[in-house]
Amino acid sequence: MLRDDQRRELDAWCRRVAPRALAYARSLLRDPLAAEDVVQDCFFRLLTHADEYDLLNDGVKLLFRAISNKCINAVTRRRTMASLEIATEDGRSDPVHADPTCPLPEQVAMRNELQEAIAAALLELPEMQRAALELAALGQSKAEIGEILEVTPSHAGVLVHRARKALLERLGPLAEGAGRPAG
Repeated sequence: MLRDDQRRELDAWCRRVAPRALAYARSLLRDPLAAEDVVQDCFFRLLTHADEYDLLNDGVKLLFRAISNKCINAVTRRRTMASLEIATEDGRSDPVHADPTCPLPEQVAMRNELQEAIAAALLELPEMQRAALELAALGQSKAEIGEILEVTPSHAGVLVHRARKALLERLGPLAEGAGRPAG
């Protein structure tokens, strides 16, 4: 049974870690609602065993490892479906409406094309490379990435490097087409 001060510390820890955990799960699943479910389930499982773990010191690593495993399982078991509408931040679909304050249609088209290309390129990465890249983007060190993904820190660095290289190869033509250098 946890004391009141321990409960307050765990509550503060959850509030501090939750945004990063949710961002990580959303980046792996590409489905905001499924990501919230995964993060909530992982938090629940950790907190039910709070008396067994030192969550304040090791909780982030345990949480991200659990999220990684649960997301990889979810992605490998589901069929991917594409939408013809634009998804809003809260996950609802919203067709583009004419509005004088909106960017020009060609700007919207170019932005959407780039977003789709980035999303497609990320989906083509092997799960471990995508997970390593997303963790690196969230500011995790190679040692932390390695621990979360259960690989050595040097292997985590290799995963991040290969993911970045694959994205550059895939997205380079878009940058060149926009008049920018690819490298």
